[in-house]
Amino acid sequence: MNIGSFANFNFGIRALAQNQEQVTESLERLATGKQINRASDDPSGMITAEQHKVRIYSIESQLKTFNQTQSYLGAKEGGLSVINEKVIELNELVIRAANKAGNTDEEQDALALEINAVLDSIDTIAQTTTFKGRSVLSEYTSGSIAEGLGTLATLAFEDPEAAQILAQESVDKVARTRGAIGNRLNEINTQRSLLSEELINLTGSLSSIEDTDFATEAAKFVRAQILEQASIMAIDINRQSAQQVLGLLKSATDMASAIT
Repeated sequence: MNIGSFANFNFGIRALAQNQEQVTESLERLATGKQINRASDDPSGMITAEQHKVRIYSIESQLKTFNQTQSYLGAKEGGLSVINEKVIELNELVIRAANKAGNTDEEQDALALEINAVLDSIDTIAQTTTFKGRSVLSEYTSGSIAEGLGTLATLAFEDPEAAQILAQESVDKVARTRGAIGNRLNEINTQRSLLSEELINLTGSLSSIEDTDFATEAAKFVRAQILEQASIMAIDINRQSAQQVLGLLKSATDMASAIT
C-alpha cells in the first residue's frame, strides 16, 4: 500500500469511527428522549438542568403544602361560617330576651331554651368539624369563643346589657377569624400563581436543555448511517486498490526474477 493509499485508509477508518459514534449517540437519544444522558454530553447544560430540577422539586413541594393548607383552612372556614350564623342568631335572641316588659314568662322560657339549643349547636359544630381526623375548631366551643358564653341563657335575663356585649364579642371574634382566613387564602392564591408561572418557565427551560428534538436527532441518525456506509465503501475500495497495486508489484517482481 503506497503512502497516499495508507493515508486514505486511515482517514476512512477515522471517519467510520466518528460516524458509528454519531449513530450510537443518536440511537441513545432517540431511545431515552434525552439529549443529555451523561455529564460528558453537555457538562454546563447538565449543571443547569440539575439546578432546574432542584428548584422544580422545591416549587412542587411548596404547591403541595399550599394545597394542604388551603384544604385545612377551607374546612375551618366552612365550619366557622355555620358558627357565624349561630352567634348572629344568639345576638338576636339576646336582644329579644332583653325586652322583659314585652315578653311573657313563657316567651322568656322559650328564648332561654333557644339560646341553649344554639349554644349546643355551636359545641357540636366545633367538636365535629375535622380535617384528616383532626379537630380544627376546638377553640370555638361555646365556652371558648368568649368567657362566660356558656351561661348566656341565664345572663340574658340577669344582665341583658352584659349579655349583648358578650354576644357581640362572639360575633366579632368569629368574623375576625374568618377575615384572617380569607386573607391567608388570598395570599396562598397569589403565591400559587407566581410559583405556577415559575414552574411552567422552569419546566420549559429544562425541556429545551435536556429533551431530544426528535426530528433533528432522526435527521442526524440517518445522515450518520449514510456516512457510515459511505466510509465502509471507501475503505473497501481503498483496500481493493491497494491489493491490486500489490498484485501488480508481485507480478512485476516475478517477471523480473524470471528474466534474471
